[in-house]
Amino acid sequence: MKRSKNINLARMRKGRGASFVLRPLAMGITVALVGCSSDEEVKVVSSVEDCVNNTQLDEAQCEAAYQKALAEAERTGPKYANLSQCETEFGSCRESSSGFWMPLMTGFMVASILNDNDRRYHSYGHYNPVYRYSASGSRYYDRLMTADGQVIGRYGKNSYTVDKTAMDPKPKVTKTVSRGGFGAVASAKSNWGGGRSSSSRSRSWGG
Repeated sequence: MKRSKNINLARMRKGRGASFVLRPLAMGITVALVGCSSDEEVKVVSSVEDCVNNTQLDEAQCEAAYQKALAEAERTGPKYANLSQCETEFGSCRESSSGFWMPLMTGFMVASILNDNDRRYHSYGHYNPVYRYSASGSRYYDRLMTADGQVIGRYGKNSYTVDKTAMDPKPKVTKTVSRGGFGAVASAKSNWGGGRSSSSRSRSWGG
């Protein structure tokens, strides 16, 4: 009987030890898989108030993010030679400081979950603006796009799953959208590939 008790106790100790070791290992695998993902969940907010209400940023951070998004829109947004062409594709437009016509920024992206590293990145990095494409008859109608033509989803959602490159800085644009319209840029986006440079992307639509 004594020998039997010793065996049972050993089995119990082994079982507990195995359970303790496997749990953190499983968690480690999960974290690794998430870290390797090329997707990121983002919020699209339309104002400072919207940012405060729907993200982890406080009012001062949201105000700074909004101003950065406006500056990015001026620097990287699609530009048109005339108002009618811009309005045909995006509806509401404005004249830029450089004399081109640009779509009004629909909103800007903020990462849904911020850790310490993300907070540093977003404090000093880019809050990319997005635009609502309104060209009737286009397969991209009512979609939200980044300045380089990447489609992030249909307008009206609070959060979107995007490729992490959607949050990357976009190339500066100084020329107008070439013939074919901005929708053609979205069509060509899949052919740009990860190895193409920012400058080659910009040239695709006249930047």
